[in-house]
Amino acid sequence: MHSILILCSAALVILTLLLGFWVSITRGRTKTIAYGAATDPTGPMMKAERAHGNAAEYAALLIGLFVVTGFAYAGRDLGLTVTGLVVLITLSRILHALGFLVCATLEKPHPLKALGALVTYVGGLALAIMVIGKAL
Repeated sequence: MHSILILCSAALVILTLLLGFWVSITRGRTKTIAYGAATDPTGPMMKAERAHGNAAEYAALLIGLFVVTGFAYAGRDLGLTVTGLVVLITLSRILHALGFLVCATLEKPHPLKALGALVTYVGGLALAIMVIGKAL
């Protein structure tokens, strides 16, 4: 398997675990222990929960795509385009999570969240199409 695919997959796991740990720390700090108790879109608990939840929702999907990419490119060089897409998608997930944590409120768009989402969608779709093309 290509090193970049392994490293980016590990980065997505680390991101999700760190965000989960941040939720635990924030629960302790805010004394908000019950699940679903955070209702303030400007509060740190709801921001932490959404950052973690969103990261968890996409990590498995993207790791799966990276693994499939590894199979499609087995014994071949990934090339600059595929390597760049994998790195860009991974970085976009980090920016997206930061957007949740630093935004003033979850009720309004934040540039980091918007950019992270856009790159995830477009980059993921492009990578999936390239993998299909390689498999045909």
